[in-house]
Amino acid sequence: MGREWEGEAPAEPAHGVGLDGGLALPGEPPAKTFSKSHNPHPAPMGEGISAQFTRDSTGRRAGLRREFGDFQTPPELASALVRRLGPIGERWGRVLEPTCGRGVFLEAVLDRPAPPAEMIGVELQVDHRDAARDLVERRRPGATRVSILHADIFSLNLRADLPWGDRGPLLILGNPPWVTNAELGRLGAANLPPKRNLKGLGGLDARTGAANFDLGEAVWLKLIAELADQNPTIALLCKTSVARAVLHHLHRTGVPTTDVELIEIDARRWFRASVGACFLRLTLGPGAEADSGRVSVFAGPEATRPHRTMGLIGGVFAADLDAARTFAFALGGFPRAWRQGIKHDAAPVMELIRGATGPFRNGLGETVDVEASFAHPLVKGSDLVRPRAERPNRAMIVTQETLGAETRDLETRAPRLWSYLHSHAERFARRRSSIHRGRSPFSIFGVGPYAFAPFKVAVAGVHRPIRFRALGPVAGRPVVLDDTCYMLPCESAREAAVIAAAGNDPVVLGLLGALVFADAKRPVTKGLLQKIDLGIVLKRADRPPLIQRALDILRDDLGEPDEPAESINAEIDRLAVLLSAPDGSKLGPFPRGASTRAPSDHPA
Repeated sequence: MGREWEGEAPAEPAHGVGLDGGLALPGEPPAKTFSKSHNPHPAPMGEGISAQFTRDSTGRRAGLRREFGDFQTPPELASALVRRLGPIGERWGRVLEPTCGRGVFLEAVLDRPAPPAEMIGVELQVDHRDAARDLVERRRPGATRVSILHADIFSLNLRADLPWGDRGPLLILGNPPWVTNAELGRLGAANLPPKRNLKGLGGLDARTGAANFDLGEAVWLKLIAELADQNPTIALLCKTSVARAVLHHLHRTGVPTTDVELIEIDARRWFRASVGACFLRLTLGPGAEADSGRVSVFAGPEATRPHRTMGLIGGVFAADLDAARTFAFALGGFPRAWRQGIKHDAAPVMELIRGATGPFRNGLGETVDVEASFAHPLVKGSDLVRPRAERPNRAMIVTQETLGAETRDLETRAPRLWSYLHSHAERFARRRSSIHRGRSPFSIFGVGPYAFAPFKVAVAGVHRPIRFRALGPVAGRPVVLDDTCYMLPCESAREAAVIAAAGNDPVVLGLLGALVFADAKRPVTKGLLQKIDLGIVLKRADRPPLIQRALDILRDDLGEPDEPAESINAEIDRLAVLLSAPDGSKLGPFPRGASTRAPSDHPA
């Protein structure tokens, strides 16, 4: 796999897909590429890199590898994957490697007994391109025509710009970049792509984490957009998160696929990378076998039988499709909106902690003295996996009660807070998320009346094991959550206990276990929670254990006095009906007029 975004580009790039994946339609300006510049003599990735980065070091090279997602495929792995594809020349007359790097996959194809008639590799880095040319020259059978193009794959129109001599069956294989646009942003990379709506997301999703994409995904989407009419077989090494995103895209856009399989790859062994990786193979276009939404998953390149099947069920992509079908009755929808916790992107300043005694301190170790009414009790996602008694004493500074509220009046309403925030203004200025742009100083996101509900059901999005918790007020004040959590506002402790007990039912936990992928950075999402029908779970759950779980939650999570089982049973009956209502309009109207601020003389 090569580094595709530094060096020369055609003077007039054809329309296609920009490197950020945004479609550039005919008649529009071409999409911007990931070139640092249009330098016709780019520094090569190897020894010549020191000409551009004169103070190179081992650490710097590691940083460059991260920036460019450059994980060259070991020859042994490339050979095993190519071998799995069978007699290539007998099935495909053409082979394309869109980011060919040093030519390892091309070499593996040429080493097979029946190579194809034509092969094209595309590579931007000069030293990689030269190495690939030398390699295929030594290996090339006389009957195979091989071209190694020095080009940015995202500047090419793959329908028109590749010098094919024939139009036979096409195989696309390789190993595109393993880096996300968010990672490029964190690295401050000069090749950060322009932010465009790659996935066609709407509303806030287009401006938050849901819009993050991997450059390997951009390669996949370009191949699909420009070459689907040639019914190619595409077989690429990629992160499993990319594979899932691609399969979702194909399903959402209705592109027919056949012969889909996913081969799990040990990324730690082959690439020294701690990430889920796979070799995803599929053929675009209608075939003899209609796509059933099932994807066979094999444990490695040599495996002959799948060890599980993943696929779509109820609009969700399941890690274990057969297990998910066992609990499919609980998939359907939820009438109330799960909410994400407060997003501020300034944890060292906005999140406070203290021991059993003493003042609150921020993440910088500073003692914090602000008006107590703006420091709310905080529970983070990492806290939800612990019992209530074991959680740290945290607080979050909350500058707004509603989205978009003016903050400048804090100068007079909370002068100590205003001074504290201004002393860290530089940190707020460095916040990268676009949701903060054009808003009041020190603004936050994910705030509204729901954030201050006195009782909530919460679940961590990132941390395992998955556990639903009921939360109640601390010292008479509502708890707030950080943006690694999802919550459901409730009107009473009893309601929160019953809903949390439903979330911890074996059906829900079994369903989540079947749906969630082991390598997912955020295994639980709002979209996933909205798919789970807790109303039907309450109706069908084994009632005595459900009642006992709710009683335990009342006592352990909420510190409430014991209630008779009959009152919990009645609450289950009530919620089973309300949570099954199409609009859920009668569920949980928590007191919206209740004050969310503590008295101003309450010590922080």
